Amino acid sequence: MAKEANNKPSKSKAAANVGVMTLILGLLAGVAAAFGRGGSLEWVKSLLIAIGLALLIRWVLAEPFRIPSGSMEPTLHGDPRIFRGDRVFVNKLVLGLRWPLNDCRIPFTKSRLRYATERIWRRADPQRWDIVVFKTVEPDAVHTTLVKRVVGLPGERIHIADGKVYVNGKALEMAPELRFIHYTSPTNPYTDMKYGILPDDESSVVPKDSYLLLGDNSAYSRDGRYFGWVDNEHILGRVSCIWWPISRWRDFTGFSRTWWWRSIVGTVSALFILRLLFARSWHLHRQDAEGRIKADHLYINRWAFGIPIPFTPYRLLKGRDPKRGELVLYRRKEHVKNEPSLLLGRVAGLPGERVFIDAGKLTIDGQPISNPPSLAARDFPAIEGVGPYARSKGKEHALVPEGHFFILTESDLPEDHLDSRTLGWISHTDLVGSAPFTWWPPTRWRGSR
Repeated sequence: MAKEANNKPSKSKAAANVGVMTLILGLLAGVAAAFGRGGSLEWVKSLLIAIGLALLIRWVLAEPFRIPSGSMEPTLHGDPRIFRGDRVFVNKLVLGLRWPLNDCRIPFTKSRLRYATERIWRRADPQRWDIVVFKTVEPDAVHTTLVKRVVGLPGERIHIADGKVYVNGKALEMAPELRFIHYTSPTNPYTDMKYGILPDDESSVVPKDSYLLLGDNSAYSRDGRYFGWVDNEHILGRVSCIWWPISRWRDFTGFSRTWWWRSIVGTVSALFILRLLFARSWHLHRQDAEGRIKADHLYINRWAFGIPIPFTPYRLLKGRDPKRGELVLYRRKEHVKNEPSLLLGRVAGLPGERVFIDAGKLTIDGQPISNPPSLAARDFPAIEGVGPYARSKGKEHALVPEGHFFILTESDLPEDHLDSRTLGWISHTDLVGSAPFTWWPPTRWRGSR
């Protein structure tokens, strides 16, 4: 984008940050997932997958760009300083799919890699007044990625005079939001500005599959008047919106004014608030009669045991106590590497009760448990490394303290044994929420009792 220095026009650049935002988010997600699973091989695999997804999104779908100069003022505000200037998203898929790395500069050289003249797939053509990001056609350009507005279309005869653009002899009618644009033409014979200025065919007729791209801040923009026509393959995509700073947010496509976009935003916002404050989903692995492992997705009611404070383990108000047999999601007191920090289990022992597993069966205060049936029917055989809670009749390991609960895992997989037998009593503050029903898959919709 054009850099204004000493009131002299210079090259305009859309400093592509090489998908920095997308790449960083992808890397952080991959690293977090890898550390959650543990193991150097998993870490490397997750990192490679994250990088691959980030680069795929940047190549095919969209990419963020920074505006460091004023060649598109006042539409796009440019500032070379860090965290200054508009940040825009460019929709790459709207025009089709370009060959990857085509026309990119080879690192540490002045050469550029160009091996294709057409797109892999062409979806649509740029329209007049679209704001686009493109690769410059000037071989010696300092900045190779620029942003301008599409003004001249293929086959048109263009002439710029008196602040207006004439197409085939007729002045273009400007949209209300573009009436501030005054396109300048040379005032002295020594300028190298000629495209759209000189009357000969080479300088005035836009070739096939090419476009005349001009800056809105015409007096301070080095644009198509200097470097000429830009062919379709050089155009990376259409600027869809200003996304930063928030105070300058703007949608250039009208997409945000459609009813279905507002429906999507409303639905996503509602789901986000629901997830943040009220509920979440959790999966429970089960083993069927044929030995196949399947996952049920459970709805977790976070308000069941009190009003949660987002992003913290604390609550504004304490809610009710869980009931015996209630399926709950709870938090471990201590984080252990390579083991989950959140667990799902069924409340078996309440405060003040003595719990003991006798011959594989759970007893409460010396009596076999009869309710709920899901706990009464289960066997809890002695497993090495599982215990000592409910395995000893001593008070420390058998009597449930006030404000605490004895919770047993709901999974029937032998390796899933992390529950109160090993972790001990679970306090009310460590309860995340209740799991009243299975919401997915639809064939298994049912209550958790």
